[in-house]
Amino acid sequence: MAERALSAAGFGLGAVRERLRVLALGSLTGVVAGMGTFMFLQENFLPWGVTETWALGFVVAAGAYTHFLAADLSESIALSLVAVVVGLATNVVAWIGPLWILGYPRFARGLLLPKMVGEALASGLPTYLITFYAAYFGALTLGGYLEA
Repeated sequence: MAERALSAAGFGLGAVRERLRVLALGSLTGVVAGMGTFMFLQENFLPWGVTETWALGFVVAAGAYTHFLAADLSESIALSLVAVVVGLATNVVAWIGPLWILGYPRFARGLLLPKMVGEALASGLPTYLITFYAAYFGALTLGGYLEA
């Protein structure tokens, strides 16, 4: 049984390039999915004529692309973990961004920040995780079926 260990692969230029690729692709798909979740939850920020279905479509596309952009299954799992963390952070930052953009006083920010972070996590976490991982595992299943 062959093990895929990072210590056995060495630490050359290829290993650094592979890690940077995972971080870049995971961050890209995570930002797209996080902003899609934010737009789904805050429909008043959607452009005219665009529905919430389009916003969830971004999350679905990011979840599927997370698997299809990976070279192998272990990279796919690493990409999905990076994408989930970056996407949740993007959702929270977009949710609390108006506290700094609109110039709230420091006292008001201190009072509103915990409430807004809690709202962002409580409403965004189930929507984001279910939609992202449903698309990811669907792509994983479809890719496994078509590959064999």
